[in-house]
Amino acid sequence: MTTNIFSALSSAKLGLLAQQLAIEVTGQNIANVETEGYSRQDVTFEANTPRHAIKYGSMHQIGTGVRVAGIERAHDQFLFEQIMDEGDLTGSTEVKKDIFEQLEILFNEGSGRSLNDALSSFFASVHDLATNARGLPERADLVSKAENLASTFNQTGKQLYTIQRNIDATIETEVTEINSLTTQIGKLNENIHASEPASQYKANDLRDNRDRLVKELSKKIDIQLIEESDSQISLTLKDGTALVLKDQVFDLSTSINGNNESFYDVYIDTGSTTKDITSTITGGELRGYLDMRDTEVESILDKMNILSASFIQEFNGIHRAGFGVDGSSGLDFFSALDVTVDHDVDNTGTAVVSMTNASPTTISVDEFEIAFTGSNAFTLNNLTTNASSGTFTFTTGSTFNIKDGFAVTISGAAVSGDKVTFSVSEDSASGMAVSSTITANTRKIAAGTTTNGDGANALLMADLQNTLSFNSVTWSGSASGSYTFDEYYNAVVSTIGIESFSAQSTLRQQEGIMLQLNSRRESISGVSIDEEMIKMIKFQQAYNASARMISVVDEMLDTLNRM
Repeated sequence: MTTNIFSALSSAKLGLLAQQLAIEVTGQNIANVETEGYSRQDVTFEANTPRHAIKYGSMHQIGTGVRVAGIERAHDQFLFEQIMDEGDLTGSTEVKKDIFEQLEILFNEGSGRSLNDALSSFFASVHDLATNARGLPERADLVSKAENLASTFNQTGKQLYTIQRNIDATIETEVTEINSLTTQIGKLNENIHASEPASQYKANDLRDNRDRLVKELSKKIDIQLIEESDSQISLTLKDGTALVLKDQVFDLSTSINGNNESFYDVYIDTGSTTKDITSTITGGELRGYLDMRDTEVESILDKMNILSASFIQEFNGIHRAGFGVDGSSGLDFFSALDVTVDHDVDNTGTAVVSMTNASPTTISVDEFEIAFTGSNAFTLNNLTTNASSGTFTFTTGSTFNIKDGFAVTISGAAVSGDKVTFSVSEDSASGMAVSSTITANTRKIAAGTTTNGDGANALLMADLQNTLSFNSVTWSGSASGSYTFDEYYNAVVSTIGIESFSAQSTLRQQEGIMLQLNSRRESISGVSIDEEMIKMIKFQQAYNASARMISVVDEMLDTLNRM
């Protein structure tokens, strides 16, 4: 009989301890009600191992109380992976929205310094000169308006390049932050594995921290998660490139790409070598920055350079044919376009390509690529239109012309596969300037078609304002296109507005999806103060009952002692 009393005392003690632990877990939940990424924890009870006893001549199993089977966090792995999958698109779209907003500010027509206004003022001044070709005030005003136009182009070109440089610096920062996150995740993998020696013990807080870091990482780069059998996880890019394999972490790094304005490419250290993953990253903030730097902003800058170069060429072409009041002729109004030649840094041959602008009034403003097919042959590709411009042979050291006025000289030994790009429009916007010959002597402005001081040539230059010089996004030459200079520029501005609106719309959609997913997570994993208070009362009453049972057993023992 005494044995049964002590068994009851042991059961009461176990109940007391179990309910005390449950109250502690409830307090932990309440304390972390505002903690980001915290998952509600629930205590799981199970009956303690029963004991065998013989009662009334037969064997029986008698319960020995309660024990805590585990403390589980409320977590939906499928929902978590949905949130993670949506994170990379949200991250890249946020980046695009922010940078397009910067571009909208740069191209804001209401800022008081727009290119449309500068073009209109310039052409108005050309019209004024046409009505009084010999007027020195009109000539001085034209130079002033031309310098303002060039300054506006300069500012636009330089600011676009500055945006690219700022994005490039941010990419390096993003890589550092990604490495920090993967390092922490790898360390948490190690700690979780060490903290869970048996399947019934779960390092819930460590798992919550790991999930929070993975979610943050998913906004920065596209990842997919693999659950390992030993409580650890592995993370890879969508193409399978490993970022984290349990406690092993593969760091990202950046390296200058000499073929891309010395901007950074992204590499990963695979252990034995480094691998360029710039083109294989498919999502996240990092992909957004890469796309904006190398595609969106670069495209706008290219169009502004083509606009500037074609304007210079068209205006100079007419100006060269006219006469100044001092009888001068054949002069450029704007500084002539120079050819920029860039050799691929991966070339294996020793070929050196040099070029000059042999035909300033007819030379193409598109960007071209020479792709060597042998020691004395190459194909010419138009990178602006993505069209082939033919196949050429050459003699080393000899000068020859290609594509409307490029005078080419190739020295050294060319090797098949080597590449060279060239253009007269590269950096044209940021480098546009009025000819020093004109600024030094405004009498040399060729307003007339004769030396008599008429304004006929100025009228021809003024007519450029309404000349259809462009087809879509490419320059097609005077009066052979579908768009004027103004219309071409307005198309560029409209494209920025459309892309910005698209990014904002996509982001709103993604924010709605993320809000819905996070709401579902909160309904499953979040802490409800009301629910926790109810649990606390329930556990408190169970604790009181176990304590009361100990008091009853104590009274029973006192009774036995008195017998």
